[in-house]
Amino acid sequence: MTDTPPPAGIPINPLTALFEPRSVAVIGASQNLHSIGGRPIRYMRDAGFAGIIYPVSPRYDEVAGYPCYASLAEIPGPVDLAIIAVAAKRAPEVLEACIAKGVPTVVVYSSGFAETGPEGAAAQARLAAQAKAGGVRLVGPNSMGCMNLHNGFLATFSTVFERDHVAGPLALVTQSGAYGSYILAQGRELGLGLGLLASTGNEADLELGELIGFAAGNRETRAVLAYVEGLRDGEAFLASAQKALEAACPLLAVKVGRSESGARAALSHTGSLAGTDAAYQAVFRQMGVVAAPTVDAMLDTARLVQSGFLPAGRRIGLLTMSGGGGVLMADDCESYGLEVPELPAAVQVRMKEVIPFAGVSNPVDFTAQVLNEPERYGEFLDLMLEHGDFDAFIVFFAHMIGYAHEFGITMAEKTVSAARQSGKPFVMVALTAGSAAGEILDAAGIPTFQDPSRAVAAVAALAHYAERRPKLLTRFEETAALDRSPIAPEPVATEFESKAFLARHGLAITREAAAGSADEATARAAEIGFPVALKVLSAEIQHKTEIGGIKLGLADVEAVRAAYDAIEAATGVSDVLVQEMASGLELILGLKRDPVFGPMVLCGLGGIHAEVMRDVALRHAPVDHATAAEMLQDLAGYALLEGSRGAEPCDIQAVIETIVRLSHLGTRAAWIEELDVNPLMVGPRGGGCLVADALIVRERTPDVSDPGSAENL
Repeated sequence: MTDTPPPAGIPINPLTALFEPRSVAVIGASQNLHSIGGRPIRYMRDAGFAGIIYPVSPRYDEVAGYPCYASLAEIPGPVDLAIIAVAAKRAPEVLEACIAKGVPTVVVYSSGFAETGPEGAAAQARLAAQAKAGGVRLVGPNSMGCMNLHNGFLATFSTVFERDHVAGPLALVTQSGAYGSYILAQGRELGLGLGLLASTGNEADLELGELIGFAAGNRETRAVLAYVEGLRDGEAFLASAQKALEAACPLLAVKVGRSESGARAALSHTGSLAGTDAAYQAVFRQMGVVAAPTVDAMLDTARLVQSGFLPAGRRIGLLTMSGGGGVLMADDCESYGLEVPELPAAVQVRMKEVIPFAGVSNPVDFTAQVLNEPERYGEFLDLMLEHGDFDAFIVFFAHMIGYAHEFGITMAEKTVSAARQSGKPFVMVALTAGSAAGEILDAAGIPTFQDPSRAVAAVAALAHYAERRPKLLTRFEETAALDRSPIAPEPVATEFESKAFLARHGLAITREAAAGSADEATARAAEIGFPVALKVLSAEIQHKTEIGGIKLGLADVEAVRAAYDAIEAATGVSDVLVQEMASGLELILGLKRDPVFGPMVLCGLGGIHAEVMRDVALRHAPVDHATAAEMLQDLAGYALLEGSRGAEPCDIQAVIETIVRLSHLGTRAAWIEELDVNPLMVGPRGGGCLVADALIVRERTPDVSDPGSAENL
């Protein structure tokens, strides 16, 4: 783990105790070794747990061959971890006994807390406060427990351990105990070695984000798998994801609750769910999390990680004995953003000399001719390795190497030899179960798939991870050096004040002035220069267009005076903003404080692109220049910025700088709940960009005179 258990008598880190305890007390122990209070004792006994097991129950003298104690206080030695397997109503008194005993970590199996409704949530809050006051770290309640197969520690009642599991380099942190157990069972069937498990339950204290970081620091862990319903501590998740990326330990995640009905189900399951799916997906990408659309996809990628498969890039060599299989894989590669580069013409000529009817560009289709001439596969493979610039290889043999015994052995041995000599990662797509070829590939650590599309998807997931990882680490360094000193609240009630605030912090705004009469408006317009725009200026009016509060393209004094009179008549407000008419491409920028992750920065094309097509990009603030550029490139309408159909390119660098500066405000001005720049007018290259309108919403503070106000925040 991050730190190994200390010698006896030395206090243990509470998180170390969660996976490497020296002693475990099971409170609510049962002689029925198939019950919730009996299974963890039996599992640990049968797995050879080297620590001390203390069953606790006043009903027995012994359980599973271990002395049973009537109470925690009667245990003669220290206890590193306690399992609370009693009814919810008894959990507080048992927790108090753990505090008195000096137990640093407890796992609470008991259900009947926040997942049951407000009353249960209140009971859970009291339990969490009790644990915090007593200096105890708590997993659960409503947890299925945790395990470390590397040392035989199985503090869980999951029936998945009724079958043997092999300890391996993968860790699973799950917010669903039952589904987490199913993932373990699926992994076992696929030959995955899931060595660590943490089921977080209702997360009254320890939650998924913190446990991911600890698992990523485990000396045995090569990848962390996460089943995510909803995070409570976004900052902990961000820190853990960065820790995993720095350790080159891929974090593979499935996020559920993306739909309205799914979010509702997750809420009833965990008792708490917040944050938008768009924010999760943005953070996952920004932190190098390998987001999987399904659990199967996550496990497919985990299989590659376990085998040591990690391509250096996205250039894939495809070999197949089926033209149809080659076409399918090539299509999938393009869909998933992989490259299938063509072989040099001279190499293609040489391949045609070997098998005249072969497909030789890439995919390379060596056809069923290799059944007659098995050596041709090796020749084609050697040519691709020697003359092709590939980062990884996917080989499709259908059922043949699993069904044709001698042929399968020959093909498998040549594939293993090529992989070892070249150092390039290989994936085999074939039916190999129960075959000699399958045994050869398994022994060499070459993963096999039955479905070529799933193989390509898994390869793509790791190829993109490997390519993005060094870039993301560099970006972390840039944002870590930023000034994060807080900015005190400033007046931002009106557009004029909001834009003045933005200008003081480095954003370019339109030339403008406030006016309180028609005469003053015409004077300010003359100073700014025609044409101008007039806007109603009131802290009470945020959406000006709908009520006739904006007049554009005013070309002279008479037009300004008429516009002033019309705005005053429509709104009843005499104050207006006189503003230069900016031109260019319209963008929108924004900040919003997500309830999980905090400040998020947004950019998008203005008008119909944002309102109807939702062509926007989102990231966690602050962002560096490379991330801001990536946000723009994510937009479906990015070509408009580059200058489509002969139009002059826009000043993209000015937009990037504006996004970066705006994102810094999100980090430093914690009092800003929401900020909209709409539109940002972008001029041609070198022409800069201007904030033409802005709205800042300050964080609401509870009204202490209103007892219910805090509930409404």
